[in-house]
Amino acid sequence: MIKKFTRLCIKSFIIPVLIAAGHLTVLAQSGIYGGGPIYKNRSYAINELRNSGYTYVVVWTIHIDASGNFNFNAEFPLVQNGAYIGGNSYPNFVDDMARLKSAPTTINRLEFCLSGWGSSTFANIKNLIASQGTGSSSILYRNFQALRNTFPMVDAIGFDDESTYDVNSSTALAVMLGNLGFKVSLVPYTNSGFWTSVAANTNNQRPGTIDRIDLQCYSGGRNNSPCNWNFGTIPVYAGLWDAEKTSAQVQSQLSSWKNSCSTRIRGGFIWLYDDIDNSTQTAAYATAIRNVFGGGNLNTAAVTFYRDCNYGGLGVSLPAGDYTLARLLSYGIRNDDISSVNVNSGYSTRMYVNDNFGGNSLALTTSNDCLVDEGWNDLASSLIVRAGSGARTADNTAQRTSIPSAPLVKGFILYPNPANSELILAADEDLTGVFMQVFDMTGRPVMSVRNTTNRLDLSRLRPGVYTLVFNRNGSKITRQFIKQ
Repeated sequence: MIKKFTRLCIKSFIIPVLIAAGHLTVLAQSGIYGGGPIYKNRSYAINELRNSGYTYVVVWTIHIDASGNFNFNAEFPLVQNGAYIGGNSYPNFVDDMARLKSAPTTINRLEFCLSGWGSSTFANIKNLIASQGTGSSSILYRNFQALRNTFPMVDAIGFDDESTYDVNSSTALAVMLGNLGFKVSLVPYTNSGFWTSVAANTNNQRPGTIDRIDLQCYSGGRNNSPCNWNFGTIPVYAGLWDAEKTSAQVQSQLSSWKNSCSTRIRGGFIWLYDDIDNSTQTAAYATAIRNVFGGGNLNTAAVTFYRDCNYGGLGVSLPAGDYTLARLLSYGIRNDDISSVNVNSGYSTRMYVNDNFGGNSLALTTSNDCLVDEGWNDLASSLIVRAGSGARTADNTAQRTSIPSAPLVKGFILYPNPANSELILAADEDLTGVFMQVFDMTGRPVMSVRNTTNRLDLSRLRPGVYTLVFNRNGSKITRQFIKQ
């Protein structure tokens, strides 16, 4: 309601927790929406956001025309006819999106948003779904598939429908996006019945797809309170506008809401980066949110992986951890696309030919400017990063967490870790029928289930650190994981 195309996607027992390789904190959330400066002013915007203290960034906004073409902010074409064409206008856009999540950074989630006030995007989506559906031959599927393939580091798509409010088509789109590997955020400011219906219908069809609500509590939604919006277990993040509130007022308002309805509000976000970019206010508003909800710590850059030899091309720095192919993709590192590696002092890495830490491997405790000499150019499909030289001697069971007393199940790993909605269990032994329990940080059981599919649905868990416990042949096995 500010201006066409410039308003937001306007948007028992207690288990001792022993954590190796650093301190893990509960993943609180603080976000910021930003438009043109992110791709127009990349010389400062990417690093400013990485070091700002926000944990998620929403790049705003994609408009979809009647033919199904994608355009960013009515400023440049993005996707047409199932192909990404945005590089013609901004050749660094894809790599910059990966750099946002490259350590050191506070950002662990990246989103694109759809529509905004004055946009016909969701009306066009409704008509396209009515005529073509959402199958693999439809233009919406093909264009979002192109977006997924081009931007594997983008975790979610935000819905900022402010006029069409069609439950069936919005649900169909959300389910389609979930099947393509995206999460979905909802960005309401009015019409609560529509939004709660979309959330419920989508997650009934595909559990965990909609995993956050960014409630607009500014401009047209300035009278909104997260205490009055009920999305069940889906967390709500309250958005405020820098043009309406100072950073101190943002902190005061969020603190008041947290005290009033802490079970519903889980974080906050700021609209709009474009107002405060290249200034101390960018970090000041992040600090205001973090003072209420915590989080926002910088990840430590342990090892940097480069696309080209001699440390050239896109370089993505990762903290210590285990990285399946899916997790590498979420950071913008593509399959078989590593040619040189910079190992920071005090760390090591082991790269594997196959996904899930399988096949031949190469351990590095020092930097390597070109993997061609080792016969390892463009071969890595998964990897581990360790403090010290631990990756040098790691094998396919190296992904065990570090509770020293835990008995071993041969080849047992959990991935991805951290996880958004699902954990996958893998082991050399058959785990079918194993009874599993999940405990929170206080030792309170929050989930009990018998394993049938080697997958653990985390959609109903709040973000945080958890411990998985199960019995195998009379031995108690414990593993820790993070729910984002």
